[in-house]
Amino acid sequence: MIAITLFTAPLLASESFGGIGVSIYQVRDGVKVAEVIPGTPAAETKLQANDVIIAVDGESLKGKSIEESKAKLRGQKNKPLEITFVSGVDTLSATLRRTQITVKDLESEGVESWYGDKSEFNAEELETYASATESSKQLVAVLQNGTLVKSESPVSAKSLNGIYVEKADEFAPKIKQPNLNKNASATLKGLSRTSVGFELKSAGRAVISIMDADGAVVATLVSENARPGYNSLKWNSENVPSGRYMVTIEHNGSVSGKNVVLK
Repeated sequence: MIAITLFTAPLLASESFGGIGVSIYQVRDGVKVAEVIPGTPAAETKLQANDVIIAVDGESLKGKSIEESKAKLRGQKNKPLEITFVSGVDTLSATLRRTQITVKDLESEGVESWYGDKSEFNAEELETYASATESSKQLVAVLQNGTLVKSESPVSAKSLNGIYVEKADEFAPKIKQPNLNKNASATLKGLSRTSVGFELKSAGRAVISIMDADGAVVATLVSENARPGYNSLKWNSENVPSGRYMVTIEHNGSVSGKNVVLK
């Protein structure tokens, strides 16, 4: 579950939302990570338990309530976000996309009925039960009182949650990546809400494309007679959400590109 799955540790409620896949609780400087859920966007980053997320898309979480912090971390499925977090003595950042996460209570009566008279189970057995009860989604973890159940750990059938993400579409089209030239004659120098700055080795036509995390072009800017050295073009980002974008520059037969975060 990330993007962040957001439950307040240690107890989880049955719900479905766009998140990144962590359980959290509020601390002074932001939210502390109780668990990073395997198989979610958060698990693909350097984020780990006990790290503190201090900002989302550049906005500080210091002094916010747990509900306010959840609202920043949750959002539309596939929408990118940038998190800033403190891990030990390091301050790091990561950009990821939210996925659809479902937290579902595993009722003790159902688990006990499924396994007969057994009073204790391990994670593998619980996942077998949970997968059978939620076939339309992919089970990525079982938690008890907000804590991951390890495969070798026996647990009772109390206060259990199955954590699911939407199964990937096996036949979904792949995003076509631009064919970038390492020796291109154009270099992106900056992207803001009002302008794009770039540098050219020689004069000529420059075409700048700004693509979102799904590969969709949100803006195309053209400079017909760009000069050597630094250039800048204005653009309207009023309806463009914050997040991670790929900016490519076509110039004199070559294409350069760079990932940037638009705040």
